[in-house]
This record gives sequence, structure tokens and C-alpha cells, in this order.
Amino acid sequence: MKRFRARRAILLALAIAFLAIAWVWDGFVALERRVVGIIPWTRFKRVFAALVDRLPAPLVLLIFLVPFLIVEPLLVVATVAIAMGYVLVGAIAWVVLKFLAIALIPAIFDLTQHRLMTMRWFARSYAKVMAFHDYADRIVAPYKEAAAAVLREWRSRAALATRRVPGVALIAARVAARKRANGRPALPSSR
Repeated sequence: MKRFRARRAILLALAIAFLAIAWVWDGFVALERRVVGIIPWTRFKRVFAALVDRLPAPLVLLIFLVPFLIVEPLLVVATVAIAMGYVLVGAIAWVVLKFLAIALIPAIFDLTQHRLMTMRWFARSYAKVMAFHDYADRIVAPYKEAAAAVLREWRSRAALATRRVPGVALIAARVAARKRANGRPALPSSR
């Protein structure tokens, strides 16, 4: 029984980590699309897509992997710098490089996905990753619902506490009005 619990806990931790990485990935894809929408790069995106369509799929895979192939050796250098005593410089370099990799790979994947999916092995691998993503979602869903219920309870307790204190209710109402004026929806009240 203990073995089953340990295996379930490890699987849950892996699923949470996988979903966290997927969430960051989706966030950077959305950010890339928003930046492309703000900055007039539509022409660049069209030209890049046309270039990708003309290239053979293995070369497109290489384009997709270029940030990884550049960043990973530099991460080793940053780690060695940390080990040699250059902790601050190495840590800053490591974080910046990791951020660049995490930001660039989803953006490039978004631009090259249609061409990468023409390779059977890549499409199969992608399907397996997405199947695990769905499986991880199913595993984590009850915990997400429980966390949302706890958060709702905390919000209702906080709202009840702010109603009891005379000045705090007025301040909370002003903050909610400002959020609504800025286009953010107000928190639901539990009355």
C-alpha cells in the first residue's frame, strides 16, 4: 500500500511539474502572439512562414532546435562559473539564458509547427506529449478544484472580515471600483 501511495505521489508531482511547464509554454506563445500583434511584424511572420514552407522538414527541425543548441552549452558555462565562485554573475547568466530559451522555443515552435507536423515521428511524439498533458490534467483536476474551493473560502472570510471593520469596507469598495474602471472584473461577493 505504501508503494502505491509513493508511486501516486511521484506521479502527481510529475504531472504538476509537467502542467506548470505547459502553462509557462502556453503563456509565452500567447505573449509572442500579442507582441507580434502590437509590433508590425505580420509581414515578417508571413515571410518566415513562406520560408519555412519551402524548406525541408529536417531543416525546419534544426531551426526549431537552434535556441536549445545555443543555450544549453552556455548554461553549462554559467553553471561552471557558479562552481568557480562567480556566483552572482553565473546565476544571472543562468537565469537570463533559461528565460531566453523558455521564451524563444515556444515562439519558434508556434511559427514552425505546421511544417514540423509533416514528419511522422515528430507528429507521433507530439501526440504522446499531448496525451500525457491530458492525463496530467485529469490527475491534477481534483486538487485544482480543492485549491479553488479553499481560495473561495478565504475570499469569503476576508470579505466578511472587511465588512466588520468600518474603514476597510470603504477601502475595499474603492479598490474594486478602480479594478472595474481598469477593465478588470471585480471579485464575486458571497452575500
